[in-house]
Amino acid sequence: MLHVIISPAKQMRVARDSFSPRGIPPFPDATERLYQALLAIERAHGTDGLKELWRVNDKLLAQNVERLHAFVPVRDAAQLEEPGIARAVSPAAFSYIGIQYQSLAPEVLDLDALAWLEEHLWILSGFYGCVRPFDAVEPYRLEMGAKLAVEGARDLYAFWGDRIARVIEGDATGCADTAFEPAVIVNLASVEYAKAVLPHTASTTQVITCIFGEELRGGKPVQRATASKIARGSMVRWMAEQRIEHARDLAQFDVGYRHAPEFDRERRLKTGATERTLTFIRNDSAA
Repeated sequence: MLHVIISPAKQMRVARDSFSPRGIPPFPDATERLYQALLAIERAHGTDGLKELWRVNDKLLAQNVERLHAFVPVRDAAQLEEPGIARAVSPAAFSYIGIQYQSLAPEVLDLDALAWLEEHLWILSGFYGCVRPFDAVEPYRLEMGAKLAVEGARDLYAFWGDRIARVIEGDATGCADTAFEPAVIVNLASVEYAKAVLPHTASTTQVITCIFGEELRGGKPVQRATASKIARGSMVRWMAEQRIEHARDLAQFDVGYRHAPEFDRERRLKTGATERTLTFIRNDSAA
């Protein structure tokens, strides 16, 4: 089964005009501990401590301190029925604001495509670990690369450890299909977020990392951050609309790009998992 991973966005909203959440993220206890760690920083160092951690200007600091104070830990899906919590949460895929999510455009997908997203897509998060598209989230600020030492862990990578990979691969939930066939992780996340998953994959997992080149320079693809974010969102949307179920079909992606197999490569990760890189080149680039 395909498991697609993408990065979150720094900007968020409460999407009150979207669908209602269908569940909660898989690590409510861990998220609450991170929430308490952020409050502890404010108690010990004031908002300057949070500003240093978040690396934000004064305007964003004020916004995110307000959000931190308004945050309500949700430990059980039954809490989503409470009016106060219902007003504070929205489905993750509709809550993130950024060019990747504008390109994905979940608000205009049909119900079948949204069902595909719910089954296959995981959004990685420094605060929640990982979330399904319809998991209830509240606006927060905590990037995976933030230098937050908590509970003896030197940073968030150490804090989350292998938990995110285990849930995505299905091991933590005992997902039946992963007992008979290896998991396939389609990596559309940034390096910052992929580092929270790929070093912990099972040896039987197949990882497919997609990269998007805007042009060729010196015979090699040149990637650009903004264009890659747009392309990742487009690819997730394409996969949902086409109901992609098999890794072999990923090379057919043709929304503004073409597959360039001559640049594909394969390597063995330290965990023993195989990572294959699929390279796509913008259609109007020089051959």
